[in-house]
Amino acid sequence: MRSSIDVHNHLLADDVVHELSQLPGPLRDLANAPGVLGLPPGAVGRPTLLADDDGCVVVLAPADAEVDTSSVAELLGRGDLDPVPPDRAPGLTGYLLAFVPPVALECRSTLVVDEQVAGQDVVYAAAGEPGVILKVRGADLVKATSAVVASITRQAN
Repeated sequence: MRSSIDVHNHLLADDVVHELSQLPGPLRDLANAPGVLGLPPGAVGRPTLLADDDGCVVVLAPADAEVDTSSVAELLGRGDLDPVPPDRAPGLTGYLLAFVPPVALECRSTLVVDEQVAGQDVVYAAAGEPGVILKVRGADLVKATSAVVASITRQAN
């Protein structure tokens, strides 16, 4: 399994200024991070992992929103994209599903960032393991990963 050290080393190699922070306790899902950290939901990019025969797609969306997976598939021209089940994520990415980071995956990957998240000065995202969060400038993350930025969410009920 990979860890936040892999995320850190990947971002260092790309000269991306970032910070890895210990959380006050483990989070099972980044949907809870805004409340724990006192942040607006749009500042926390909660990962959704999709995959097809061409590789993985990591989607970072606001913590309080649901990803419209069909919109992502259409945006990328990849109609066979499907959500990755939790038991398949570690073998595909090297990370547990809830903690898939935006970088340093074992599989070939594309990053899609919802425009609400990309527009934040600072984005908080999964760092590859429970209890650690990645803090990075939104513009730096998008530039370093050549992320696709689009509106790809619907509000959670």
